[in-house]
Amino acid sequence: MEKDSGFLSVILDNIRENIVIVDAENYEILHANQSFVETYGVPIGESRKKRCYEITHRIEKPCHKSGEECPVRQAAETGSVVKCVHVHKGISGESRKIRLAAYPVRESDGTIRRVVEISEDITEQERLQDEIKRKSDLLDNILKNCPDGIIGSDPAGKLFLFNKGAEKIYGYTAAEAIGKINAAALYPPGGAREVKEFIYSEGFGGRGRLQDFETKIMSSTGRLIPIRLSCALLHENGREIGTIGFFHDITGRLALQNHLAESEAKFRTLFETASDAILSIDENGLVIMANRAAKEVFEYPGHEIVGIDFRRILGSGQEGTWEVLARYASCPETEKFVESSAVSRSGKKIPFHISVSENISDGKRFFTAIMRDVSQIKAYEEDLQVLANTDSLTRLFNRRQLYPILQKELDRAARKKIPFSVLLIDIDHFKQFNDRYGHAGGDLLLAGFADKMRMTLRQMDSAFRFGGEEFVVLLPETAGLEAMVPAERLRRFIASSRFPMPPDGQPVSITVSIGIAGYREGDMIDDVVRHADLAMYAAKNGGRNRVVDYEHLANTESP
Repeated sequence: MEKDSGFLSVILDNIRENIVIVDAENYEILHANQSFVETYGVPIGESRKKRCYEITHRIEKPCHKSGEECPVRQAAETGSVVKCVHVHKGISGESRKIRLAAYPVRESDGTIRRVVEISEDITEQERLQDEIKRKSDLLDNILKNCPDGIIGSDPAGKLFLFNKGAEKIYGYTAAEAIGKINAAALYPPGGAREVKEFIYSEGFGGRGRLQDFETKIMSSTGRLIPIRLSCALLHENGREIGTIGFFHDITGRLALQNHLAESEAKFRTLFETASDAILSIDENGLVIMANRAAKEVFEYPGHEIVGIDFRRILGSGQEGTWEVLARYASCPETEKFVESSAVSRSGKKIPFHISVSENISDGKRFFTAIMRDVSQIKAYEEDLQVLANTDSLTRLFNRRQLYPILQKELDRAARKKIPFSVLLIDIDHFKQFNDRYGHAGGDLLLAGFADKMRMTLRQMDSAFRFGGEEFVVLLPETAGLEAMVPAERLRRFIASSRFPMPPDGQPVSITVSIGIAGYREGDMIDDVVRHADLAMYAAKNGGRNRVVDYEHLANTESP
């Protein structure tokens, strides 16, 4: 079990997300990886046997009894992956927003006793999103509420119009400006002459007008303010009677341009440094932009990925996946996440979690696909399945797998009249080896015996560790009498083998006692195993290092 736990820890501790394995009935943490321990500041020894909600929420009752959905409970009840967002307590007691995914682990009998919970802290991600939205709202307010100034002057430059917008921009009141300030004084030296020259030229909207002309004005405090000016000469009866100008302060716009440049630089940094592959896709399914991670995982350097059909990246047989994601991406109530695979340029198939969102820009529809490589998670799930079905010491099937596999063979035998036999094997005097060489020596002997046993069995045969030093072998398509041949072969091979023992590798020999039970019509699984067990004990009582067939034993004992 220590090897099992160590192996599991190595797998978990190399995954950056927080991962815990939780008992589905009582929510006890069976195992937690290093990332989880560091996140919540609980030593790994203390985390075991504690309830998950005690560590993550710092509460005394399960989430679903505290007004929050419990992904572990839902995954165990539905048998499906459950995703949600919780608020957890960090090391210092601060609230952290966490995205959770609970994966049910099915036992061989179909029950769900454990749930793997993978979590990711999205607090900072949402903070950044809120910050971007806040700045976006600020930008909207600047654009909507920045008032235009309106100024009118006669041919001599004497002001006759000065609106509230102009008051705000210049710092003069209308009473201070109208009839008292010459228009030339509102510009820095030479500025008014420049405007007058351009208004009489053809360059900015035609003679007698200026359109979107950028220049600077001078406020009441002497501050230079950049503006965008549109103005025109006023005429009456063919005579020039003055000038009217519409302008707005573009200080905010220039500052905004700098801000947007900074925001774009930040976005580009986040985009290019993200570990997930991010693709921008047009409405025809063609890639128009990809980040560094996408180029690396799909093996398209530079800009070679641009213009490729996203269906090609998904690979043959997955074309419909894109159509479904694109169709429902615009529906907020529809799940836009899918678990699928994609193919790299070299043909490597990679499992991904894919989420797609829809955006509209300049009237054109495009999509953003975020693809997370889940190869490690898939491999971990497969390793968990292997750990659940095999004995960690001998690498044989464990006892939990014996009855389901035997039941399938028994059903086949009952339905198609195909025989099978079971060997029940016990290592003779194993306790003496264990006492002499310790548990380490005993474990080494059991592992070595399992290796030898695998060498003598057929590929179609199945071997199980039944418990302690007892083993079971299923021989499909083999009647009880026929099973004597492989059983004897195994017995002789073990008796002639040598097994190195600690501490110096001294070789020892062992023998085994084997009981055979062939399936008889009407037998249940327990009948077959019990008959093999009786035959094995007859072999031990008969002097050990021998094979006894239950059928022969039953005939001998019959009156």
